[in-house]
Amino acid sequence: MTTLPRTAVDCARDMRRLPGLVVMDAALRAGARREDLLALIHLDPTGRGMRRALELATLADGGAESPQESALRFVLLRAGLPQPDTQVRVDSRLGTFWGDLGWERWRTLLEYDGRSKYTGREALIEEKRRHDAIVEAGWRILRVTKEDLRAPSALLTRVSRLLPADIQLTRRPYLRTG
Repeated sequence: MTTLPRTAVDCARDMRRLPGLVVMDAALRAGARREDLLALIHLDPTGRGMRRALELATLADGGAESPQESALRFVLLRAGLPQPDTQVRVDSRLGTFWGDLGWERWRTLLEYDGRSKYTGREALIEEKRRHDAIVEAGWRILRVTKEDLRAPSALLTRVSRLLPADIQLTRRPYLRTG
């Protein structure tokens, strides 16, 4: 049995990048501290997979509430878009809502919609009211599904339409491969 940080680092160094990021995000969400992850990595920085673990520990975000939200963020980061914030606060006429991820400075939210989210008519109506209140508060929302994650180029085209044209892309060559 190992600690949560040790398990997360071991997984990140052995897994491909996307599953490794999902594990790192989940570890932070479960209470691991980034400092502890980095300390373990720095004990053996040249060991097998440690460079990948360091990259993923740096990008990890405990605000991701699901593997799909981590995957969405991974697609954005891989394309070079600025790091999105997770659990973005939106104050509206109906109260405070939290968007899955986005960029507050551009008032843009991305919401991952899984099939289980809309289990009945009432849930759909509540989500529509929430959506309208967020839009009325001056935000733009892009809904993302599992099909979108399977077509990242098309997804990135849709996301790019919501962002300023002069966005500076950040090269992250380490995310280009497994």
